[in-house]
Amino acid sequence: YPTFCPLMSNNFRQVQDALLKQPNAPTNWHLLTLSFDPDWDSPARLKAYAEGMRHDPKHWTFATGDLTDITAIAEQVGEVFVRDADGTGISHNLRTVVVDAQGRVQKIIAENKWTPEELMAELRRAAVAKP
Repeated sequence: YPTFCPLMSNNFRQVQDALLKQPNAPTNWHLLTLSFDPDWDSPARLKAYAEGMRHDPKHWTFATGDLTDITAIAEQVGEVFVRDADGTGISHNLRTVVVDAQGRVQKIIAENKWTPEELMAELRRAAVAKP
């Protein structure tokens, strides 16, 4: 599914690379890629994938966890995922969530139609959020 996980990861990498290169970019940002397939996405697999994406671990984490916890997080932002009937895959939608410097959800972006520039603009706003 080239418009799902690979596109999201490539866009995140572009955001990471651009923010790390910009001298006036905020420093209080962090990308989180959360897998909802803990049976497949073991820590070792996620680590290998993250390294392949050339992630900076100070600014981008690939994580998974207990399916109950992942489901609880996903439900709060409108992420829906179900295992395919034959058990070979997972059908899902996409969500990109921007949390501001005060820990508040600033924006939930549905699907994967945002550009790296749009996400960087949201991250800049989020970085300077006041109480």
